[in-house]
Amino acid sequence: MENKEIKRPLLIETGKWMAVLSAAIGTIILLAYFALRVSELVLVGFIYIYFAAAINGLFFLVLLLECFRQQNHWRKIVATMIIMLLNIPLVIFYILIVSYFNS
Repeated sequence: MENKEIKRPLLIETGKWMAVLSAAIGTIILLAYFALRVSELVLVGFIYIYFAAAINGLFFLVLLLECFRQQNHWRKIVATMIIMLLNIPLVIFYILIVSYFNS
């Protein structure tokens, strides 16, 4: 029982850090593109989006399953999932910015 209590905050903290780190790396790629004007960074950005979406998506599913398994922590897990989902509009916004300035 004690092991599960330790596991829960770790999953929640990992999800929050994944969301923040994903957004930070995407922002760094975007800023590097505008600072350096290297067109290959657009491809790097799209590859990063693909892999970040896959990794974050898998972790999101883990959180979703744990939300049902650990009902005493469901509010914190759902809050973490919402934080992770906030990266989706950010990615869309970044893609719109790059497509506007790239055309």
